Amino acid sequence: MANTAVVGKALYLEMRNGVYTTQIIFTPEGTTLAGKAVPMTCYRRKIAPTAPRKSWKQFSSSVMSDRDVLSGTFTQITTEHALSTVRDRIGFTDSLFNQLIMQGWKIHKQPITVEVTPEDLEDVRMGKTPYKILGRVTRCRRTLNFGEELFTS
Repeated sequence: MANTAVVGKALYLEMRNGVYTTQIIFTPEGTTLAGKAVPMTCYRRKIAPTAPRKSWKQFSSSVMSDRDVLSGTFTQITTEHALSTVRDRIGFTDSLFNQLIMQGWKIHKQPITVEVTPEDLEDVRMGKTPYKILGRVTRCRRTLNFGEELFTS
């Protein structure tokens, strides 16, 4: 039986600009079932009616939380420490968001969060597209009436 533990939440953003859609998924830092640490990671792709099946590009944070030496679990940090290090933790996305803002991209509908399991993080660690996370996002898109179309005509 698969472990259904939840290690965190992924954030999905759908941005629109004309006939183009940029999809972004942030996965949380966490550990795989084997205890391997995985940093916060961002997946993105830009699709259009002429290129509806672009591959996802992956890039990850170089900063991670401290881990307990004996258990390997992440050490809980204080709110103050989290706030003081947030730029270091998510700075790897600055160029992406600066580019989207400068080019006039707008968020479509609303952000979506879905649960992430240790198995999902194993895919992230191996550089694979996290298809189970994408499946959860797709179900949420339907429930939230995003529509089946990923771009405007």
